[in-house]
Amino acid sequence: MKNFFFLVVLGAFFHLSAFAVDFTQIEKDLTGDGLVGWIHGAVEEQGLYVFTYRNPDDFFDYVQMSLVPDNDAVAKALTAFSRNDQVKIKGVFLKNPSPQKHIDVTAITLVKKYDSGYPSDPYGHTAKIPDELLNIHYANFLVHAVASDGNILVVEYKDSILPIFVKNGELTKNLFRGDIVRLNFKVQSYPDQPAHLRLNESEPDALQVIQSLSSINGKPGTIEGSLILFPKSPEIMFNVFAVEEKLSDGLSRQYTIVNFENNDLFTQAREKLQAAWDRHPGDYVNGRNKLVSTKIHVKVSGIFNDVSPSQANPQILFKSLDDIQIIE
Repeated sequence: MKNFFFLVVLGAFFHLSAFAVDFTQIEKDLTGDGLVGWIHGAVEEQGLYVFTYRNPDDFFDYVQMSLVPDNDAVAKALTAFSRNDQVKIKGVFLKNPSPQKHIDVTAITLVKKYDSGYPSDPYGHTAKIPDELLNIHYANFLVHAVASDGNILVVEYKDSILPIFVKNGELTKNLFRGDIVRLNFKVQSYPDQPAHLRLNESEPDALQVIQSLSSINGKPGTIEGSLILFPKSPEIMFNVFAVEEKLSDGLSRQYTIVNFENNDLFTQAREKLQAAWDRHPGDYVNGRNKLVSTKIHVKVSGIFNDVSPSQANPQILFKSLDDIQIIE
């Protein structure tokens, strides 16, 4: 029950794939009436669009796929979509070396616009990609996702998401989402294509782990920072709160505030945090896939929990309401 509760409530905000979906059926839908799913991520400036398909008979059976516009009409339509919008797409699978499926999208239509209930301005990325990376070969990144035994690696540079080509999955397969890594890389940028990075895998310093989240699992600690709200969505059954940790190099991490052992206490904590949030309506900014309060800081003590490489965020497991201090 504990693991099920974890998956339903805090299911990963970014996984590249879970169980084995039926790609034959997906292909039939793409070339037929259309495949229905959700926009997972949309970064217009980089031309990056990721689509989530979920098995209608099993919420946990899903896959993430990249969307590549086949024509100008689709390219224009994609710019209007946001995370969690439900859409229907038509197209075909592209043949490329990436282990992540890419769809050549010939048509896309909106099924249902996502409404978080919290209006916010469109997100504007501060990182200028690929410009900031063109003349350097080393930088620190936050691991965003790892899949296919390490051959799929997605990282965050400041506030931008970047896919990386990895041939030797042994370098990356044991990374955890949220790890800080220093990479030796090259930028691969082509006209009308999203920028990708490629590890200089032949170099001994191709990847260095600066901080591993698995090292804090089970240890007590305290995190203080801005209060973060993840509004309920197709993946989250109710509002979830977290505390922001500012890192160096323009990176940040968030620790979900959770109690798995006592549902009543967990509910009380969410109500306490929601009440604080509601006392400052509109005092938040769009944090790309979350809302960040500009008025509320929280200081949370508990046990760090990070048990899976693909866990959405590290968690801070509190024991009582007194472990959550609200600073307004």
